[in-house]
Amino acid sequence: MASALAAPERTRTADASGGGSRRLDLDVVRGCAILLALGWHFSKHPSGNRFLDLLQWPGRTFGWAGVDLFFVLSGFLVGQLVLREHQRTGRFDGRRFTVRRALKLWPVLYVFLAVQVLAGPYPVDTYLWQTALHLQNYAGTSLGHLWSLAVEEHFYLVLAVLFPLVTRRRFAPRVLAGVLAAVLVAALAVRFAGDAAGVSNVRLQWRTHFRADALAAGVLLATVAVHRPVTFERLLRYRWLWAVLTVLGGVWLAHVGKSEPLGRTLGYTVAYLTAAAFLLTLYGATWVPRARLMTVPMAALGRYSYGIYIWHIAAAQSVLGLFPGAAYDSGTPVVQAIKYGSAVGIGVLATVLVERPVLRLRERFLPDRRTPADAFRTRAVTAAQVRTATG
Repeated sequence: MASALAAPERTRTADASGGGSRRLDLDVVRGCAILLALGWHFSKHPSGNRFLDLLQWPGRTFGWAGVDLFFVLSGFLVGQLVLREHQRTGRFDGRRFTVRRALKLWPVLYVFLAVQVLAGPYPVDTYLWQTALHLQNYAGTSLGHLWSLAVEEHFYLVLAVLFPLVTRRRFAPRVLAGVLAAVLVAALAVRFAGDAAGVSNVRLQWRTHFRADALAAGVLLATVAVHRPVTFERLLRYRWLWAVLTVLGGVWLAHVGKSEPLGRTLGYTVAYLTAAAFLLTLYGATWVPRARLMTVPMAALGRYSYGIYIWHIAAAQSVLGLFPGAAYDSGTPVVQAIKYGSAVGIGVLATVLVERPVLRLRERFLPDRRTPADAFRTRAVTAAQVRTATG
């Protein structure tokens, strides 16, 4: 999920993919999302250590919502890529978009699948063709955490096909916003209908037609940012409101969960609205670069979040297998340290050894088509943010 926007100078970090620079605030959002996901999968049981249990409470309680945070952020960033390309050129190259996304996502994923084929614990027919074809959220898979990749790929495939058709005529941002709002309403409606019809919890969580609203919400935010920048700036002035809504949303998610009827229907709406509020709380906030002791480590985690997400469960299970008596479901501090350490370590290796070399090749042979005017605008925004951050 590469960002199309540059970061304030004080918050920039080198982008080893060859794409320029990254935003500290957005990497912090990624870091929070992956930490929630790790907590959900790793912290099912208390550790017995009060401090550690307090740190793991969000992940253990509503860490499943980390995926919704990824969805909203992904929709926001990819939506801006699509809309800014159309704004610059009057068109959108869906094929180029699809190939660039494939080169971003497939290398780490397919190397992971190859390792599973050679040394994984599950029968190949329970995950390989399903995941390779991005059908795992409908066909089922023994690698259950990869369902979210299928939702993203389905959503962006539809975007790549339909957006060029829509923009052949005069493009109206209001029409796009209306379509996206309709997706938000429709997804909630079909969740309620599916729940009433007895659709299982897993299907309600995994299947694209039930979950496309979180990605659509991110694209809707992108539509405002690109085509109504003044309105978007006004939204960012109410950070206190978004922070309060983030807290209230977190409280709701912690108490309702996703297993009860209200949680598996309205709960996913609350999850992406909370994610959007959190994104607006952090986006361009001047306190993010000032709180470097907290935000820089979180952003570092976010930079490797994709590799960590793909590998975390397999990494933890494999490394724990080297320690007799260390059960995956154990919550002891030592086991938790092994799980988190192995997930992050192998995720970083996957990023450095697989993802980044391919991205460098992608930028060499299929570069981003940003123009000098875009770069000038980015520098101007960056300078303004630096002045704000430094007071």
